[in-house]
Amino acid sequence: MTLKEHEYVRQTLERYTNCRLEDFCDHILITNFKRYILRFQEKTKAQFSEGNFRIANAKNLNCTMIDFGIGSPQAALVINCLAYLDNLKSIIMLGMCGGIDDILKTGDFLVPSAAIRGEGTSRHYMPPEFPAIPASSVNLYCIGAVRKLGLTPHSGIVYTTDRRLWEFDEDFVGYLRNRRILAIEMELATLFTVAYRYELPIGSVMLVSDMPLQRRGIKDKKLSEAIYAKHMETHLDAGMDAVAKLNANWDKVSRKLTSEW
Repeated sequence: MTLKEHEYVRQTLERYTNCRLEDFCDHILITNFKRYILRFQEKTKAQFSEGNFRIANAKNLNCTMIDFGIGSPQAALVINCLAYLDNLKSIIMLGMCGGIDDILKTGDFLVPSAAIRGEGTSRHYMPPEFPAIPASSVNLYCIGAVRKLGLTPHSGIVYTTDRRLWEFDEDFVGYLRNRRILAIEMELATLFTVAYRYELPIGSVMLVSDMPLQRRGIKDKKLSEAIYAKHMETHLDAGMDAVAKLNANWDKVSRKLTSEW
């Protein structure tokens, strides 16, 4: 091999985003949804480019948004690549999840405190007994951003799976119901684990997009469109406010982070 690891990873990030590394901002929002990044670009007048990932750089906010796709391998890839940025300060995931606990309802916001590693990708970065947890210093700003919008965020444990169409597996559904799991999704455990491996401050604001264990609770096309129409703007505003507060208070945040690693 002629390339060293850091050279290869940095070149991969440039190729996948079609963006120069020097154009990345200090704070990164990541998402799974094309609509989110297009709306972010529209709201902020960010510079947009597209490769395998979509990226929008809002220099005036010191905030970059990346749409990295769906699933744990993609989640690991984007964090692994971002770890080699010289200026990276924080990462916040804006994603969706299926509510498991009946205390939730569609449209609620969740700031997870931990994720169960039900996928397979994270084992390549940390041993299986290691917990998948975000940086509490970042999560606090995520909670504050949701509260600023007049909403009450839920906090607790989510389950990360690498399986789609699990809703009709009765054994798995029983497992979820009996473990006090708030919600299920497909990336957070990987994101948290890889971020911890590379000492990257990460948090998340998740939107409950459906309640799949309830009668007629599975997200269909109609519900999907309604979620975007009713909640996407609020979700983006929460993420952008969290980034703004992190950026403004970074000296204080960075001191707190020394105790988390």
